[in-house]
Amino acid sequence: FRFFLYSLTMFILFGCSQADKKISCEDILEDAYSSSSLNNFEKNKFKDLLANRYPEFDVMFQEAAEETSIEKNLLAAISFQESQWDPRAKSNMGVRGMMMVTLETAALVGVEKRLNPEQNIKGGARYLAILKDKNIFGKTTADQLSITLASYNLGPTNIINIAKTINKEPTEITWFDLENKLKNITGEDVNLIDVNGYSRGQQAIDYVYRVKNYYELMAAHSCTSPKDQLTFF
Repeated sequence: FRFFLYSLTMFILFGCSQADKKISCEDILEDAYSSSSLNNFEKNKFKDLLANRYPEFDVMFQEAAEETSIEKNLLAAISFQESQWDPRAKSNMGVRGMMMVTLETAALVGVEKRLNPEQNIKGGARYLAILKDKNIFGKTTADQLSITLASYNLGPTNIINIAKTINKEPTEITWFDLENKLKNITGEDVNLIDVNGYSRGQQAIDYVYRVKNYYELMAAHSCTSPKDQLTFF
């Protein structure tokens, strides 16, 4: 009986101590920033714009998420990487707005005014959903998501052509298989332009990893437990 009573007491005490160790939102946020591969300038800029620029567009991202079934935090992370949530962002290549939509993509997803933030966010989300649904490559959900993001950045036709050079069935191709191919891709290979020696293939690789980093920070600010986050790798 004494042994039973001692065991019961220890079980209760251990259970209480474990309950006290629940991870707080502050812990999640601190861990996300400390483990991020972004540099301090990038982290601070993200934090500043999240507080001072993003709130204006939060409802738009939520509506786009509900329409496309793509998580809001992921859409916001893509948008930050594309434009830093600047609705008037533009590039020399002709892409515009919050999700950096091309004229061709705008026509495909029903965007009439690319500098309209609501239209641009929803248009970019619809385009990502199309790429996700049509993607046939990827061994795991994480591989499929990373390859879809690379398609958003480099164009689906380029990703398809590159993936075809991998000696595997489409459903057996991993993100790392594609990444190894992208490391040797230049702008000339995909009818695009390298900038200051920064190859277009490496840009696509960095794009995927940076979206991942921004997604993890978005999730942490939402106090989302890591087990509830999307899996990238």
